[in-house]
Amino acid sequence: DRATLDAAFAKALGSGGTAPLWSRTSGYGTSTVSVHSRESANAQCPAQGCSHKGYTAVVIVVSGAATLEVGGTAKSAAADRFGGRLVQGGESRRIGQGDVFIMPPDTMHWYKDVTPPFRYIEVPVP
Repeated sequence: DRATLDAAFAKALGSGGTAPLWSRTSGYGTSTVSVHSRESANAQCPAQGCSHKGYTAVVIVVSGAATLEVGGTAKSAAADRFGGRLVQGGESRRIGQGDVFIMPPDTMHWYKDVTPPFRYIEVPVP
């Protein structure tokens, strides 16, 4: 329900940007659906960018907007206040509330030009 989702986003904001929403263990291993709140410098992507090992991420943007940069490698430019970095050889697109995208495993990506509150749900798919 909405109250549970809001509480998870509040927890994410207070704990570095990510919090679990739901978890299940099966023959594939443990899958955890998580929420992400990228609305402060405390919730930024690491300097080397973000990537997911061993799973594809289905991402549902719940609020706000950001520029999603995919692929390539990080340049030496300093991160913006939300952790976004310039990407050399990558692609950029603006994403916002209601957008859904699929991020393959081991694909570097960053969020920049964040319009808070930028919040999304990430569903791992083995």
